Amino acid sequence: MLQRFLLFYFILIFASTNTFAQDGTCVSGNCQNGYGRFEWHSGEEYIGNFSNGKMNGYGVFYWQNKRKFIGGWKKGKMDGEGILFYENGQIKKGIWKANTFVRLLRNDFSLSRENIQHGEHELLQMLVDRPALADIVQKDDLIWQWVLYKLAGEDVQSPIYWQANSNKNFPIPTGVNAVHAYPTPKSEGRVWVADDITSEEMWAGIVYELHNIKNGPEFQKIERDAKYFACSRKDYIMRYARLEYKAAQETAIFYRTIWLPYCQSKGIKPQPQLWFYYLPDTFEKWAKGFKDPSSYPWHPYSGYYDQIVKDVVKNY
Repeated sequence: MLQRFLLFYFILIFASTNTFAQDGTCVSGNCQNGYGRFEWHSGEEYIGNFSNGKMNGYGVFYWQNKRKFIGGWKKGKMDGEGILFYENGQIKKGIWKANTFVRLLRNDFSLSRENIQHGEHELLQMLVDRPALADIVQKDDLIWQWVLYKLAGEDVQSPIYWQANSNKNFPIPTGVNAVHAYPTPKSEGRVWVADDITSEEMWAGIVYELHNIKNGPEFQKIERDAKYFACSRKDYIMRYARLEYKAAQETAIFYRTIWLPYCQSKGIKPQPQLWFYYLPDTFEKWAKGFKDPSSYPWHPYSGYYDQIVKDVVKNY
């Protein structure tokens, strides 16, 4: 009986978005086919992607009662992965289909109010240390929301921290714009971006590393294999590169579905090459361009491999 009641409750809540006719105003951007912000006369608000005048893609919906949904939309309805924030602070992360709640996404990590506050604190500190970030994205924009929840630990089930500078525990290779350290049982996940690049380069680097940090468990496996001489230097480098190719693919999708429409709504001309927009369709094609032994991926990963082997021999 309780399960039936909860299912009815969810359906009742999520079906309510069907009642919103277009009795409002497109406050900014393109609310037909692009990125925009739409406000209803009844007090609701949506910020995100549109298609044929309907919420479609990734976006944030605010109810008048302070409830909020951030996630996927299709033809004006909640569809795909998303997070529902209740006015009392309760959070539900799950899957929706045509405004109907389907199931929870469960893991041992709770995307709590404290973790979300952590994400916002880190993001605000990033803007203090890298003020150029504010040239394109402002607080509560869709990009802001996306990064905030990644820093809160949405993908890696652990809060991610902003790293402003290099130190002995977070060395930064030369010639790179962004770096991450994936979370381990002994250390927090961290992300860094250079301070001598453009605002869009910074955002591209942050988004890429927040995708790349999800590869942490696979990166750790590569490290273990190197320590036990279970892979050669070339294998080590190519395995790292293959994982980063996956992060580049996700970054290119982010560009097409979120960043490009966002920039179009702001009148900003984006630079697609920063977002791997021209990435070859297979890793093998991409790897054919790795010809300079002093550049990526040989740098920095050959040095990492050599250091691992050196440490193993030293401690043998």
